[in-house]
Amino acid sequence: MDSAPARRLQLGLLLPRHGGVLPPISLLAARAGWQSLWLPLGAAWPQQAAAAGMRIGWVVEEAPRVLDQAADVWLRGAAAAEAIAGLESGVPEAHEISVDVSDAAGVAAIHAAGAVAVFGPASVDVLIDLLRSSEGRSAACLPASPGRTVAEAHARLAADPGLGAEAEVAPGLVGTLEDCQQTVAALYAAGLRELRLRLPATLDIPDVIAQMSTLRAEVLSGIAAGSPRSPGPDAPASWGGRP
Repeated sequence: MDSAPARRLQLGLLLPRHGGVLPPISLLAARAGWQSLWLPLGAAWPQQAAAAGMRIGWVVEEAPRVLDQAADVWLRGAAAAEAIAGLESGVPEAHEISVDVSDAAGVAAIHAAGAVAVFGPASVDVLIDLLRSSEGRSAACLPASPGRTVAEAHARLAADPGLGAEAEVAPGLVGTLEDCQQTVAALYAAGLRELRLRLPATLDIPDVIAQMSTLRAEVLSGIAAGSPRSPGPDAPASWGGRP
């Protein structure tokens, strides 16, 4: 039987590229016990989240030009496409490098360089295959829009077209909280230990964070794919949420 530390699922949050009118997302995630926070280049450094012990890193999508900074870096898009050759000599010890990858050959090269392979956004079946074939440290990235009903989940996506486009390719965490728990239980059984989420840039994002915060070891240990559904939690009153 797995020990408690081995069963731990790390939750990471990708901040929206444009979130100026939203509640203090980084602080809410820190209070909810999330482990990491990923910032678009140019975002303000979240001092309160850092003080709460969250791991904080930059998301780089154009070119790997910030590798000399003493912070974690996640290479995506064009930066990920160029990363494997550039990491052949290994990654700097001062910080951790993550790289998006979509095939087994890329996974092997990234792990050989000492970096973290990130899978997705992709369908659940694709993610399961990649997780099962990965022998080093890896993470999965998915758009997430939970709701107390399926209609509520899709309404949140409609308010964030960019996330909605991602969810068309990777719909595994769009639906009721129970649907999301079932998806994560299946990924967890395939070896998932770190999940990085992009959430809808809507004013009720505190409610979304509250729901996705239930994806923890003590919850997952009691859920298997196809098991009976559990009730969704109420949003914490102190966090606001839906009017």
